[in-house]
Amino acid sequence: MSEIVAEVESVVLAVPGVVGLYRTGSAVTNLIGAAAERLGASADAVSRVTVAQREGRTEVDIAIGVESGAAAAETAQAVSQRVEAALVAQAVPEPLIRVTIVYVAETGPLG
Repeated sequence: MSEIVAEVESVVLAVPGVVGLYRTGSAVTNLIGAAAERLGASADAVSRVTVAQREGRTEVDIAIGVESGAAAAETAQAVSQRVEAALVAQAVPEPLIRVTIVYVAETGPLG
């Protein structure tokens, strides 16, 4: 599963308009992940993408930051399409992909 997580992270970060990849899950889950990271946990233990098998289907949760000038919905759609293509190429049939935009990066001075 760690190979899939690494591939998804790489694909997401290559999508134009994406400025960052963030941990998915609840505040408690993220707090535990941050603590584990500070204690030197491996990258697999604190991945920024959640990949799980549920009812025979692969589910992928992704939280991204986007550039303020990028069309957020189009960027999220591009992430979903590229991740799906990468997973299907790895013989993961019909994955369920959820993309959440959690941050919009400001470009240039405010005002």
